Amino acid sequence: MNRSWLVWAVLLGCAVLILGMFAWITQKTLKAEKERAEAEAASLLGERVRLSLTRMDGIGSDLLVAENLRAPMFYRSFFSPSDIVTNQFQDVEKGVVLQPSPLLLEEVEFVDLHFEMGADGRLISPQVPQGNQRDRASESGLTEERIEVMEGRLKKLAGLIPEVSVVAKLFGEVEWQRDTDSPLDLAVANAWLNKNAQNIAPSKPQVKGEYQNQLTKQEAGSRSKNYTQRVQKAAKKSADWGNVNRAESAPKVNSNGILSVSPFLSLWHGEELFFVREIRRIRSVSYQGLWVSQAELKKSLMAEVPLDLGEAVLVKTDEASQDAAHLVSLPWALLPGAISEQEIPALTPLRKTLIAGWVAALFALVALSLLLAGVMKLSERRAAFVSSVTHELRTPLTTFRLYSEMLADGMVTDEDQKQEYLRTMLGESERLNHLVENVLSYARIERGNARSKFEKLAVEDLVERMRPVLQRRVDQEDAALSIELSDDLDSVETDVTAVEQILFNLVDNACKYGLPEGERGRVTLTVSKKGSGIAFEVRDEGRGIARKEKKRLFRAFHKSAHEAAHDKPGVGLGLALCRRLARALGGDLKIGSPQGAGASFVLVLR
Repeated sequence: MNRSWLVWAVLLGCAVLILGMFAWITQKTLKAEKERAEAEAASLLGERVRLSLTRMDGIGSDLLVAENLRAPMFYRSFFSPSDIVTNQFQDVEKGVVLQPSPLLLEEVEFVDLHFEMGADGRLISPQVPQGNQRDRASESGLTEERIEVMEGRLKKLAGLIPEVSVVAKLFGEVEWQRDTDSPLDLAVANAWLNKNAQNIAPSKPQVKGEYQNQLTKQEAGSRSKNYTQRVQKAAKKSADWGNVNRAESAPKVNSNGILSVSPFLSLWHGEELFFVREIRRIRSVSYQGLWVSQAELKKSLMAEVPLDLGEAVLVKTDEASQDAAHLVSLPWALLPGAISEQEIPALTPLRKTLIAGWVAALFALVALSLLLAGVMKLSERRAAFVSSVTHELRTPLTTFRLYSEMLADGMVTDEDQKQEYLRTMLGESERLNHLVENVLSYARIERGNARSKFEKLAVEDLVERMRPVLQRRVDQEDAALSIELSDDLDSVETDVTAVEQILFNLVDNACKYGLPEGERGRVTLTVSKKGSGIAFEVRDEGRGIARKEKKRLFRAFHKSAHEAAHDKPGVGLGLALCRRLARALGGDLKIGSPQGAGASFVLVLR
């Protein structure tokens, strides 16, 4: 085809388009798979973080709820309880009986020291009794070593805790002040308490932006609500401790002169963490607090963090971003460690599908290319066959027409010349018959319509049957035919007609291409036993076969019209037909290895 490049260009364009589309789909699919894996990892990380926060807030809530339940008078080493009666059920006047504070002997986990700060900034601690209370505390079982340790902590605390004005700002402005010299006005006190009772709830953490996802926000809100309710309830119980009139629904001043108790709020000062609450009495305001043991508390909190969160750390709330994982009970945020990149298995189901798609696409393109190459090759072979056959037919037909016209018109009067013309016409007819028989035989083989008729006969008889035909073909070229038979030949069962056609084509090719120029050549047929078969070798004394010709020698119609016009007659079908016939008989036809010059072809039959 003169425009085969255009066909191949179209095929190449289609292949680039298809493979480009597959590459785009593959890239998008792998990207989606990676994003899905990252989303799953992020979801798993969020779940681990939420689980850790829930456990941590459980520890923090238990600590702060327990501290909010403590009565304000417990922050004195010894206090006077109310509603005390004797075993005779007689009321004991307030101030007659003193009771040691539970904090005096108790060691609270995660708390270094409990303290109370007055409006003048003076610090006291229930764990550090003063004066005669110290002797009484020793009698109650408190050791001197314990008292000295707590005294040391109290002195250290004095240099760490902020001024009272800083602590006061944590609870906002004071709306009601009572002159310390004026008599107690319970109506005014109760009115103030009713107005401010709703202001003692701790502020909820403000989490702005996206916090992992909506589920995390809901979970954080649930933890905050639960913590707030528990703390408010504990603070209310602490304020009502010792109330002289619990039956009334309105808040009253309890027997210890306390108007209100706020929940504990966190306070950072430098690297130290405190929890402070406001105790509002009739004539004074004080602040009770906890000095938190951060090392122990952090250690306990971090024990609740799963190992797959990496090297997670707790940082101050103001040092973390707004969308970080914040605790609701403690002023810390959890920062998970660096999570290793998710490794996707080499052969996931999705990747197997992509590989199968690529293999199918490449296989389809290769198959299409081979099919197109075969179609183009067949088209070229058909074009070459038409050209060569047309040329092969034109020469004998021209000869027939010319000689027949000359003989019919009586232009040839010499009898010897007439006989020569007739012999020429006979030779051309045999040439046409040979060409037509080859084409028809090859067509039958291609269609699968070839029928073989096997018969068993001696090898010598088979050769003798072919000798006259072969001899006549050699005599036409004025050459010699030599037939050599080995002595160990036996009988053979084969299609005699097919064998004759193969050997005749081989001898015909030897006569066309294998005879020396200007000399009387020789064609040799050697028949010998080869293994379990019979080998027929046809040799000539010509120029031999070039190496580049050996690859296309057995192709059908390998001759072009130009080669057919400038070379020996033929269309390049004989050897292809011979090999197909040989293999149909269960044998084969190969190029031999002649000794010396010339070419050799070997037919092997079973």
